[in-house]
Amino acid sequence: MDEEAFQAMASKRIVYSLPGMENGLVRKDILFKTEGDLTLKMDLYLPDDLRTGESRPAVILVSGGDASADALRTREIGLYISYGQLLAASGFVGIVFDHRGLEGYSQFREVGADTDDVVTYVRTHAASLSIDPERLCIWAFSAGPLYGLRTAFHTSPAAICCAVAYYGGMTLLNKKYFHYAAEEEPLLREFSPVSYLRETPASIPPLFVARAGLDRPFLNESIDEFVQLAIAGSVPITFRNHPEGLHGFDILNDDERSREIIRATLEFLKTHLNSHPGNSLSSE
Repeated sequence: MDEEAFQAMASKRIVYSLPGMENGLVRKDILFKTEGDLTLKMDLYLPDDLRTGESRPAVILVSGGDASADALRTREIGLYISYGQLLAASGFVGIVFDHRGLEGYSQFREVGADTDDVVTYVRTHAASLSIDPERLCIWAFSAGPLYGLRTAFHTSPAAICCAVAYYGGMTLLNKKYFHYAAEEEPLLREFSPVSYLRETPASIPPLFVARAGLDRPFLNESIDEFVQLAIAGSVPITFRNHPEGLHGFDILNDDERSREIIRATLEFLKTHLNSHPGNSLSSE
């Protein structure tokens, strides 16, 4: 993506808002990982009524990473800035972090490690970040669920209370769309959320999945497979479909259905980050 295209996309904000959400508190440029020449940082969006010594549940926003040149610029993108602000206005700590991008299957291990490490950092430094380390959610977008949900499903269930996936890839194992060698299959299985539904459904936290009806077929087929496997495995899942939604409907479809889905997601977060586990499928 060239600079002009990046800036045009980066300026877009979500189509849902709460009064005063742009006036919240922000802690920027928190270094959470160094590795050789690599430095990765995160920004925290904090509720404006946060009291000294208080901790709040946190939502970690996991961006797609299929454009390596822009992967370290997540914190500049309006989508994630506005979600961070919305989460803070809703009483949570919103976390936006940079990670490495994807240029091929081999990079999944690196991006997965970055996502694991931000969770580890948040839990280890929770007190200084005003975060409850046992009440976390991972909310992943686009390619993000491939590594974001892997982290959610690998982490202690006591810490990751729930997970959200918006218009996201759920498998790399569909040979109709992905070509890989036999020796690559274990890696792709590890970064395919559908694998966990098949192998360990009982350990998966409550899920919220949103689908864009006009999205690319390979993404929607993977979401459909994921939802059906969740139902079959009795995994607690809330599903929403935007029939006219584009990939990125939350910034591109300024309509009531987009706002309904975002509102429903916030309600899901309030339920599960307040330790009220779900146990049924809700769909519209």
